[in-house]
Amino acid sequence: MLDTEAVAAKIGVTSETVRMYLKRTRKRIADGLPVRPQDLPLPDEQIRRSPAWFESTIDAWISSRPGRGRRASSS
Repeated sequence: MLDTEAVAAKIGVTSETVRMYLKRTRKRIADGLPVRPQDLPLPDEQIRRSPAWFESTIDAWISSRPGRGRRASSS
């Protein structure tokens, strides 16, 4: 299981950014909007008060995020 800090380290952002991503996903759901591929998936578990994801969930999310880190070729 990956906690917020482990997810942050895996994707190269701060844990606060991961919390912001999760807040955004929860807001979309609360507003009746669909979750998009770039939205952080909801946690697979809650451990005490902390969200936790299976590593496979985060790996699938990373691979499906459109345009993440891609740049146009400058040839």
